[in-house]
Amino acid sequence: MNLSQFLARYGDAVTSAVVCTYPPLYDAETRRTCGFDLRRLLRRPLGGQADAIRATALSLRLNPGTSVVGEMGSGKSLVAAAAAYLAGCRRVLVVCPPHLVRKWRREILQTVPGARVALVRTITDLERARSLGGGVAFVVCSRERAKLGYRWSPAAVARPARDGAGGLARNEAGQLVRVLCCPSCYTPAVDDDDVPLTWADLRAKKHRCPACGGPLWQADRAGPRRYPLADYIRRRLPGHFELLIADEVQEFKARGSAQGLAVGALAEACPKVLTLTGTLFGGYASTLFYLLWRFSPAVRAEFAYRDEPKWVSRYGVVERITKKDPDAHPDDGRHSRRRTYPTRTVEKPGVSPAVLLHLIANTVFLRLGDVARDLPPYTERVALFPLDERLLVEACSQASAYHRLATELRQAVLAALQRGSKRLLGAYLQALLGYPDACTRGEVAVDPTTGRVIAEAPALPDDVLYPKEQALLGLVRRERARNRRVLVYITHTERRDLSPRLRAILEREGFGVAVLKAGTVAADRREEWVAARVQEGADVLICHPRLVQTGLDLVDWPSIVWYQPEYSVYVLRQASRRSWRLGQHRPVEVTYFVYQKTLQAEALALLAAKMRSALMIEGELPEDGLAALEGDGQDVLLALARRLTQEGAAEAQSLEALFAQARRSEDAAEELLAEGDWDAEPVLAADPFPVRPAPEDSRPLTALPLFATDGAASAPASATTDGKVVTLEDLARMVRRSKPRPRTVPEGQLALFAS
Repeated sequence: MNLSQFLARYGDAVTSAVVCTYPPLYDAETRRTCGFDLRRLLRRPLGGQADAIRATALSLRLNPGTSVVGEMGSGKSLVAAAAAYLAGCRRVLVVCPPHLVRKWRREILQTVPGARVALVRTITDLERARSLGGGVAFVVCSRERAKLGYRWSPAAVARPARDGAGGLARNEAGQLVRVLCCPSCYTPAVDDDDVPLTWADLRAKKHRCPACGGPLWQADRAGPRRYPLADYIRRRLPGHFELLIADEVQEFKARGSAQGLAVGALAEACPKVLTLTGTLFGGYASTLFYLLWRFSPAVRAEFAYRDEPKWVSRYGVVERITKKDPDAHPDDGRHSRRRTYPTRTVEKPGVSPAVLLHLIANTVFLRLGDVARDLPPYTERVALFPLDERLLVEACSQASAYHRLATELRQAVLAALQRGSKRLLGAYLQALLGYPDACTRGEVAVDPTTGRVIAEAPALPDDVLYPKEQALLGLVRRERARNRRVLVYITHTERRDLSPRLRAILEREGFGVAVLKAGTVAADRREEWVAARVQEGADVLICHPRLVQTGLDLVDWPSIVWYQPEYSVYVLRQASRRSWRLGQHRPVEVTYFVYQKTLQAEALALLAAKMRSALMIEGELPEDGLAALEGDGQDVLLALARRLTQEGAAEAQSLEALFAQARRSEDAAEELLAEGDWDAEPVLAADPFPVRPAPEDSRPLTALPLFATDGAASAPASATTDGKVVTLEDLARMVRRSKPRPRTVPEGQLALFAS
């Protein structure tokens, strides 16, 4: 009996045992008796928001830390504001991304009766906010203002040094030798080894006087005059705020980030904390540790601040790699044949279900389908394009230039790896990921150590439209005919900036184009800036996904195009849902543009597999989710680099074969949402860039190597144009690695994990 058969037979008993062991704190009976009257709110919650508000308010009363994990667009800010009010919190501090400050004020005023809201940027604003009247006061602060302080500079005085006889020390040129001293007690500034510090040492790191403990730094008067609000609240206002609401908490996951340390300081100053996120888990167990450590007293009681390795070993997936080189072992046994070999430990994506025990007692999960069952459908598809085979310059095409660049890079990288150096992996990845989209600029890969050119590709004519550009024009033309705007995501916005060329191509065809960059408008004004572009009649908005990944409601842009792949699960999931939110009345279509048989195709397949493990923590358990954890469990960029030396591996499949299998799957066409109506749209011609199905005898991706010859890049001549929708979840379902070496099970023993 395997695991599936066991669960099919005993599933009800297992479910009953789990519910008895871990009874829910909020259920139908609690809804009736909890005493939270939602009629006190200024607006009526939608669907599951009502239960989420009651459950969150109940958890705030029972626990010092509470989390709301809500799908993008499900109304987490409304839930948080309402729950804080119903739980009896009267002084609330909200920390959020800078572009969401004004949105938070609007949400609070529309939800909480009698609320007073203050936006704070300085200590003066914070002190003024302490005198807010009204029944409940909300203070909203951007995370940038919470973390950023004054600029510091070294503080020391140079004094003549003394020799052993007590006289003034001089150098060989007869000049006085000076040492840096503390400006308070004039003790020489030295490090832990009594080595005198230099100005470079003092500029690189803050030091203190070894004698009096005074700081060897001071505020730089030429810099901004400000103080971190998080430090001010922790030192001057501990306990003043009854509740801290930390929005988009996934951005505080790093151990040593300034914003993570700032929010951790605020959590220490507030008796209760409510965290909000749409993407709690990023694929690695370590991404949860510092989030839970900063906001969960139970985790702090069990783990120390530096116990991340202990957390990963208990709840994560760890790979130990031992290199058994006869010439490299460092130690031999004196009285035996014992040998030790160097071993390194690498964390891989995945998490133990036991980590849920740190979440289920104080976490509220909310899906968008629970809030509004009449939302229009949300679909994702991957559009594959072959590289251009036309000879354009010096008998060179886009395809041949790419494959020649790939071959040269592969030879150089493998040679460096054989010498134990990984310095060329970055150049390899960025060049191959960027050149197909920016082939009009050319590409030169340089060894960062020696400055030697290791590979290059020519700049192709800029008066030619390449396959992705032709497809983008066709999509925008089709969407404008349907009265739909298009949001285009690009990840190269600096040295390989694609926005000028894409803007010129689209404007030549008469489309209105807006480009949003980090310096275009202040972060807290982005929402108004995007709304102004809609009023101006823009057809296309081009931006980096990280600029709009959190908080913004882009319901006016129902068609999203990922012109370039993104490698962060957090960013991919957040940015893809900017349009599919409350208030959307049109079907949302997300399209991923990918060049066939390139590193882009590899990246998308690996990212799709990694995303499934992230969904498991949030309660999304597909039929093979646990198997996916044991599949392509690697960092996306690292996995792409490893393909250099694993071309013969047999576990991967081509994107085309994955799509063909998805078509044959019985659940490929299941409905995404329950019944409901949305705005009808005219039926137009077939998709101009459909997903091409693979023939039945499609070879694995390893039989179609990344660095194929020129002829290998051509598309099958018999390919049809049936445009079937393929979601990333369908894609991820097929790229998992099958379990090797089935074990023999003794007779009479339950084979829970047998194949």
